[in-house]
Amino acid sequence: MELELRADNARLADAIEVEHGNGPQVAAAVDRSHGTMGELQKETLNHMFAMRQILRPDQARTFDRAVVKALTADAR
Repeated sequence: MELELRADNARLADAIEVEHGNGPQVAAAVDRSHGTMGELQKETLNHMFAMRQILRPDQARTFDRAVVKALTADAR
């Protein structure tokens, strides 16, 4: 997925170079990039929940607190 994100960034750069503004090619490149980022986030969450399944209950509680803290650090 990292290679796909790099390719998405290259396509975005090309679109910016061609359009010099927020045109249809730029918008399409951004949409594609967001799709890839969403897939990466889903895969990350799948991995995270798989890891959580092998933890003891006390470890899972600590893990959950760490995840919530990391996700809300700037929001609170």
